[in-house]
Amino acid sequence: LAAVRSSAIEEDGRDMSYAGMFETELGVSSRNLEVAVRRCFASKFDSRVFLYMRAANANSHDGETEEDGGEQMKEQNYDDSGSSAGGFAVVVMEMVDAITAGVAFSGESANPLNSDRDECVVDSSYGLGISVVDGSVTADRFVYDKVSKKLVQQIIGCKTMEQRLCLVEGGGVRTILIEDVARQNAQSLSMEQLKELVNLVEVVESAYGMPIDIEWAYTENNQLMLLQARPITTLFCLDDNMMTAAGERRILYYDFNIASEATTTTPFSHMDMNLYCRLGNALNGINDDDFSLFKNDPNLPIFNAETRQYINLSFFFKFMTTQYCAKEAMLLDPYLSSLFASSDCDRKRYRSKKKWPKECSMKNFVWLLRKVPIKAWYKVGKRFKKDPKRAKDSYLKVVENDMAKLKVLQQRGVKRDEGLMQYSSELFNCFMPSLNEELGAIYFVVLGVFNKLDKKRRNNKSELCAEYDALCGGYEGDELMKINIDIYSLANKLGANIWEQYDHDEMYQLADRIQQNIDGTLSDLPDEFLTEWISFLDKHGYDGEDQLFISSPRYLDSPELLLTRLRQNVGTGIRDPADIHREQVLKRRQVMNQQLDTALAQRYTRPFRPSRIRRRNEVLEHTMWTRNAPKLHLAKVIGVLREAVLQIEKELIEANRLAHTGDIFHLDLEEVDKALVDETFDLMQLVRPRMIAYERARKATECPLLVDSRCRILRPDPPNRDNVEKGTLIGTAVSPGIATGRVRVMKSPNELFERGEILAATVTSPAWTPLFSGASAVVLQIGGALQHGALCAREYGLPAVSNINVHNDLKTGMLAEVNGNTGTIKILQ
Repeated sequence: LAAVRSSAIEEDGRDMSYAGMFETELGVSSRNLEVAVRRCFASKFDSRVFLYMRAANANSHDGETEEDGGEQMKEQNYDDSGSSAGGFAVVVMEMVDAITAGVAFSGESANPLNSDRDECVVDSSYGLGISVVDGSVTADRFVYDKVSKKLVQQIIGCKTMEQRLCLVEGGGVRTILIEDVARQNAQSLSMEQLKELVNLVEVVESAYGMPIDIEWAYTENNQLMLLQARPITTLFCLDDNMMTAAGERRILYYDFNIASEATTTTPFSHMDMNLYCRLGNALNGINDDDFSLFKNDPNLPIFNAETRQYINLSFFFKFMTTQYCAKEAMLLDPYLSSLFASSDCDRKRYRSKKKWPKECSMKNFVWLLRKVPIKAWYKVGKRFKKDPKRAKDSYLKVVENDMAKLKVLQQRGVKRDEGLMQYSSELFNCFMPSLNEELGAIYFVVLGVFNKLDKKRRNNKSELCAEYDALCGGYEGDELMKINIDIYSLANKLGANIWEQYDHDEMYQLADRIQQNIDGTLSDLPDEFLTEWISFLDKHGYDGEDQLFISSPRYLDSPELLLTRLRQNVGTGIRDPADIHREQVLKRRQVMNQQLDTALAQRYTRPFRPSRIRRRNEVLEHTMWTRNAPKLHLAKVIGVLREAVLQIEKELIEANRLAHTGDIFHLDLEEVDKALVDETFDLMQLVRPRMIAYERARKATECPLLVDSRCRILRPDPPNRDNVEKGTLIGTAVSPGIATGRVRVMKSPNELFERGEILAATVTSPAWTPLFSGASAVVLQIGGALQHGALCAREYGLPAVSNINVHNDLKTGMLAEVNGNTGTIKILQ
C-alpha cells in the first residue's frame, strides 16, 4: 500500500507552509493509484490554496501602496489568481503500518508554543499520525528539555480511537474505537521511545540547518521511521548576537516600543532606527557626536537590534524584583504586568552575573543627567501645577511659533549642499521648545494625576469607579480628537452614493478620482468636499499608521489610507465624534463639580481637601489634554522630513541607483547624503541585506514583549478560573460599559472593518482612532489606562478590555460580549 502526497517548490518553505492544504491519500492500492495521483494534482487549484496565497501576499506587502508593491509582486512570479507559479509534483511512498505516530519539533527549531530553542515538543497517539494532524483525537503531548535531558511537561490525552491500515485487497484506512478506558488514558510513548525520537529530530535539524518539524511513526517491531521533515515558518527569531548558547545563562529582553513610545509591532527599517535614535538624543539634549543612547550591542542595558529596540532586563534584575516590575507596569500595561508576575519570569534564572558595562559608569551617568533637561522640564511642570490656565495659554503661543518655523523649513526644503542630516537637525530644533513644554507637563503633572485616578478607578466600588472613569477622559484641546472630528466631517461631505461605488480595497481608485477633480480633469465631486479635503491634507497630511517611522506612508503621499479611515465614518449608526466628545467633557465636569461640592461639605473635618480638588480640577481642565501632543508634533516633523526623502529617492531611482520605491528607507540619512555627493557610492549593496532582515521581521507572526536569549517568549500564567463561567476570557477593564458584537481581529488599521464589530488588536496607535467611531467595543492584548486604545475607548464611550491574548483566544466572526466594567469577555458563539 502507498501514500500519495504533494511535493511543491513553494510548499513548506522558509517563509510559507501549505501544510494540510494539498490532498493526501493514504493506504492506496495499486489499482487506485492513478485516481489518487489525479486528486492530489487537482488540489493545487483548491480555493484554500488561493486564499492562503492571497493572505500571505497581503501580509508580505502590508502597508505598501499600490505603487510601492505592484512592481515587486510581479517580480515574485505570482499569477493573477494569487497562486504561486512554482512547480508541483506528487510523490508515491510506501505506507508504514504505524502502531504509534505523530509529529515533533526538532531541537534547534524549538517549542512552537513559546519558541524556546532548548525544548522539543512531541505529539503522539495510537495508529497512523493522521489522527494527530487532523485533531480527531486529543493526542499526548511531551515537552522535553534537551539541555537538562529532562521531561518538562507531560499531558496525556484521551485517545478514543486509532486509525490503522486496511491490509486487505483494496487497502484504505480503517478507524478502530478504543473502548478500554485504561488504554485511552495510557501514555502512547515510553520514555525510551521519547528519548530516541528527540535524538532523531535533533539529527534531522542539524542536517538541514534550519528549524524543522517532522512526522514520525513506530512500527509493530518498535522501529522508528522518519516520514517527513519540513521547515517551521512560524517561529520568532532574534538577531544572532542576541542569542546565547544552549545551556548558558539566559538574558531577558524587553521590547519597550510595543507598550509605549512608538506603540507598534511594526519592525524598524534602517532609516527608522537611525532617525528614532537621533530623535531620542535631541529630546534629551544630547549631541549625536558626543553620545548615542542606543548602540547595536545587546550587552548594554538599552540597545538596537536589526529591526527593534530592547532593554536588557537581566541587568536591571540585579536590583529590581519581578514583583516590583509587575506593580510599576500596571498603569502602563496590565499584560506586561502579568508577564512580570508569571512563573515564566524567574528572576534567579535571568538575573545577570556580569558586571555593568564600562559605558554605564557613574561618571557617564552623571554626565548624561546633566545633559538631559530634567531641570527645565521640572520648571515647566511647576508652572502647569501653579497656574494651569496661564501655562496652557503660554504653551499654545510656543506651539504657534514653532509651527510657523516648521512651515518655513518645509517650504524651503532640504539644501543639497548641506544634506538630510543638517535638514533633520533643523527640523528637530525648530520644534524643541514645544516638546520641552509638553514633556515637562506630562512627566511632572499629567502622569502623577493619571496614576492617582487610575488607582482610584481600579480599587473602588462600581459607583466611585464610574466617577473616576469619567475623570480619565473628555479633555478639551486634545489634538487627536480634533483630527478625528475633522475626519468625520470630511467623510460626510461626500455622498453615501459615492462611497458605495468603491470596495475597501479600491480606495486608490477614489483617490485618483479626487485628484482629477482637483486638477480640473473631472468635476463630479462636491466642491465642499474638495475644499475640505485640501484643507485636511494641509493640516493633517503628516498622519499615517506608524507616525514616528519615516518609512510609514502618510495621508499626503498615500491618500488611499486616508480614504480607508474616512470610509469607517460614513453610514447609519456612526455618531459624530464632536457630539461624543462634548458629552464626555460634560460628564467629566459634572463629576469634578460633584467631588468639589462633597469636599466643601467636609471642609471642617478635612480642611485641605477642597483646595487639592480645585488644583486637580484645574489640571484636568487645562493640562491633561497635552498627553497626545508630543507624538503628533513629532509625527509632523517626521512627515516633513519624509517629503524631502521621497523626492531624493525618486531621483536615485531615475538614476538607477535604487531599484524600488521604499529602498531608501533601508539607508540612514548620512548614507543618503554621501550618495548625493558621490555617484560611485553603491547604495544597493547596503540595501539588500537590510531589506532581507526587515522582510523577515515583517513576516513574523508574533512580536513579543518579553523574550529571552533562547527565543523563549514569556507568557502570563493562566488566570484563576474559580467561579468563572465556561467560555469567559479574563482580562483587565480599561474603559467601562458592556457591548455585544462580532469580533474582528486586526493587525493593521488598513484592514477591512465593519460597523458594529468588536475591534480586537495587539496594540493601537493614533492611526487606529477613526475605527473607534464604528466599533461596538475594543479588545487589546497590550495597553493600560494611559495607552492609546484605552484613552480613545473612554473618549468614544466604548467598553474596552486589555490583557487578552487576541490572536490566540479570539477569531474573526466570533459573537462576544465585552464587559469593560469587570474586564471579562464572554464568547457567545
